[in-house]
Amino acid sequence: QRGFGLFGDGHTITYHHKWESTGIDQWGNESGVDRIFVDHPCYRRPGMYGEWGQDYADNLFRFTLFSWAALEAPLCQPTVAPFGGEDLVFLANDWQTGLVPLIMNSHYRRHRCYSNARCIFVVHNMGYHGVYPNPPTWEQPKFSCSDMGLPDNAYYERYQHTFPIEERPSKGRDPRDDGEAVKLLRGAIEMADRVVTVAPSYKEEIMSPEGGFGLHETARSRSYHLDGILNGIDVEEWDPSKDPHISHHYSAQNMTNKTECKRSLQRELGLHENPDTPLVAFIGRLAPQKGVHLIQQTLGWLLGGDHLGVTGDVQLVMMGSGDGSYCQFLTDAENGNKGRVCGYVGFSPEMEHKIIAGADILIMPSLYEPCGLPQMYAQRYGTVPVVHATGGLKDSVVQYDPFADGNETDTSGVGTGWQFDSADAEGLKFGLWNALHTYKHYKESWQRIMKRGMLTDFSWERSAKNYLQVFEWALMDPPYINPWPF
Repeated sequence: QRGFGLFGDGHTITYHHKWESTGIDQWGNESGVDRIFVDHPCYRRPGMYGEWGQDYADNLFRFTLFSWAALEAPLCQPTVAPFGGEDLVFLANDWQTGLVPLIMNSHYRRHRCYSNARCIFVVHNMGYHGVYPNPPTWEQPKFSCSDMGLPDNAYYERYQHTFPIEERPSKGRDPRDDGEAVKLLRGAIEMADRVVTVAPSYKEEIMSPEGGFGLHETARSRSYHLDGILNGIDVEEWDPSKDPHISHHYSAQNMTNKTECKRSLQRELGLHENPDTPLVAFIGRLAPQKGVHLIQQTLGWLLGGDHLGVTGDVQLVMMGSGDGSYCQFLTDAENGNKGRVCGYVGFSPEMEHKIIAGADILIMPSLYEPCGLPQMYAQRYGTVPVVHATGGLKDSVVQYDPFADGNETDTSGVGTGWQFDSADAEGLKFGLWNALHTYKHYKESWQRIMKRGMLTDFSWERSAKNYLQVFEWALMDPPYINPWPF
């Protein structure tokens, strides 16, 4: 157990362990991972961050307590370091852990602790800054770093943000509304020893005005310590040769049963059972970021048909939850095109596996996408992605080149899918038309595209090697912030 004084009160957390052995190392010792869980009443709630669409009012306290608990764990849990060994790397994921670099610098390093440890902060989505107005309400007093267990309020300015008058709730009509807030994402980027994004291309995007969402200058200031590493997927869970959720199993060496998965999906979702009709799928949150409005704008074109017979004879499955107007679009699209369109409002992990296995094409027209995972799942299952060329989609889908295609006996060609540059209806039409045209008229090329995707390595082992390299760089460099000790 450990106790912390936060926001005017004392709080005790309890650590729990789950040891997972990974084998025997070269010296004959058992190696593995000690998974440590933090227990406190504030975490025993139905939701992770909130309920019924509302964040918990004490989330700033909850994230502060979790950050303290993470930093204190190596000092009291012998299986971690052991006993506070100095060559540690704290990998802080997303803005919810944005206070980890602050506490490390303002408290531990100033007490000559963790002087050789490093904190690497991972940016998952620059669109979410972790904003907390200060004060939380106009009736409450302002808070400071002192309330977070850091008595001298050092480095508060690195998290502080003042909203312009037009973005304040009162629009300048109330003198109490001075627009002050803290942004956990901003402070974390400024104070971490190194910063990583979840895809190489996303590293470049967050330094642009369009992709930085107002924090592009902050990101640019850390360009020397900024890296991009593509996320991996669980290749054991996502394996078509043994997936328990799908009707038939198949592999890159024998893809025959993918057609049976398609038949099974068509039957279950009420689509016409025709294995020759291309089945296009969309899986994602029903929000503007995911480009659902682009699917709305192209639906008539996709189902209407053209003089070359590329569009028209197509089926579409859409699954997701979110914005009410988009949910209605899914419902209306299915009702107006029975047997050709399925609008699955909601989300089911089992159905996600079935759709990924049964579809021919997966579309991801996201306006921006830090990493994205469905396009990697799809390629693993021989489902060809058509994606907007942004973030991790750009990094994980290789544009098909028909002039560099292999022959019938190999997969030496280039391409695992299609990218389109413009995040608009015409861009999506371009990608989809080329994919459908290849599917219908160049069957052998399509098979090679599928196989190349299935053989691509999207495992976490690949990503982990890149993270280890960043860890080495972080430990080689001096701390980015090296405060004068107490």
